[in-house]
Amino acid sequence: MGNQGPFDMVIQEEEIIRYQRAVSRLICKLDRRLIPFLALLEIARFGFQVAIGLILILVEHFSKKEFQMLTGHALLTTFKVDLDLTNEENNWTTSAFFIAYLIFAIPSSLILRLLGTTRYLSLSLISWGAITIGMAFVTNARQVIILRFFLGMVIAGYFPGIITYFSLWYPKREQIMRIAIFCTATFASGALVGILAYASSKMNGIANLKSWQWLFLLPGLPVIPIGIMTYLALGSIPETVQWLDNCEKQFLTNLLRQDSGVANSERASDSLLSWRQVWYVFVDWRMYLYATIIIGDLGGIKCLMTSLPSIMKGLHYSIEEAHLMTIIPYVISCFTILLGGYSSSRRNEHAYHHVFFLCLGLLGFILMITLEERGKLVMYVSVCIACCGTFSALSILWSWLTNNVGGNTKRTVAVGMMSGIGQIGAIIQPQVFSGEDKPVSRRDHIIASGFLVGALIMTLILRYCLMMENRRRQYLSDDDYNREAAIEEPCDW
Repeated sequence: MGNQGPFDMVIQEEEIIRYQRAVSRLICKLDRRLIPFLALLEIARFGFQVAIGLILILVEHFSKKEFQMLTGHALLTTFKVDLDLTNEENNWTTSAFFIAYLIFAIPSSLILRLLGTTRYLSLSLISWGAITIGMAFVTNARQVIILRFFLGMVIAGYFPGIITYFSLWYPKREQIMRIAIFCTATFASGALVGILAYASSKMNGIANLKSWQWLFLLPGLPVIPIGIMTYLALGSIPETVQWLDNCEKQFLTNLLRQDSGVANSERASDSLLSWRQVWYVFVDWRMYLYATIIIGDLGGIKCLMTSLPSIMKGLHYSIEEAHLMTIIPYVISCFTILLGGYSSSRRNEHAYHHVFFLCLGLLGFILMITLEERGKLVMYVSVCIACCGTFSALSILWSWLTNNVGGNTKRTVAVGMMSGIGQIGAIIQPQVFSGEDKPVSRRDHIIASGFLVGALIMTLILRYCLMMENRRRQYLSDDDYNREAAIEEPCDW
């Protein structure tokens, strides 16, 4: 071919511009259809978990004598008194959910691949709604622990399902911002819990039900119809939906295939389980580095979230003020999550963004440790900084994981594995934090800081290892590349 003239180059540039515009229009259409509904699902799921944590954890910091003096939101704490829960039973009630989540995270991911993402999400939501409604009518600790365990079992594959769903519809680079938006919905739901708690406290006695029973019913009742809507509204894969025309379907399929490269081997099906790819998860050294990082990330988040109402109470706010004051850190964190996702998406970089937000969260905890006696405002600002850093770091971590793991089955199982392992921090949290009648202490903040320091160190190690692996692949000979690419279902190898 001869050298291209200026006219040819202009035509190529115009074609590139038209292609980019077509991609942008298609992505916007996907966003309008998928993101609002998925955000609604996450607000319902996470808002419920935080609300239950409010019932089960906040009560540990009040004595029985104080129960007689509390009003408003404190009516929720009659949950422990009504069921006559001991401190040990209350801790097990808190941990049962996370133990089940840990046990069933990987099996749920396998079932998710067999049933397909949309069917699994729908069944998970319907089961979750039914169990939640049942928890409003428990009468003893054994029933609570059993139902909490079953709840953890049916929700275990929900979050991996959502993250996997993004990978079925969006190219890798576009997934970063969408996961950030999804995580924003996650923590925005925490801001809504104060409103939910206030509403349920005002319903105490209606239909002869206690306020804590309404706190189970209010989020639980809508979940069953939402589960049915999920099956009807969410398409499984681009090739099967009716709201894309044939040209858009083909364009999106080609875009996703080109984006995944040789890792694409099962794009045409959302319900294909590859045992080879399941095995790849357990022999991939990167998965264990990701696992240690996510234990640190989620450990810091769980420590912060479960202690947030108690931190507010320790600042000498009233009970109602304490609930309301927890809203602002969640709201501010939503903005930092979006900013972090936008920056990471534009630069197509994850590790340094993750390190930055971990350092920001660590700074917040250090300020809480050292400036505890400096007054409400200083402490409150420190809490906001800690929330912004820890919450934003988790969003970056999830998009980093999904971008680096190829193959639908491997990605689904990897996300499930990471999600389950991350609950280890939540399981041990009731055992290491301050006990009943004790406010959150410096020791608790030091423990949370330790989680973040561990995650920070492992992030730097993982980035170095990935950098060395990329360098090795960059200098592969043609024969070596062809040999490695010829591996059956190569995924990200």
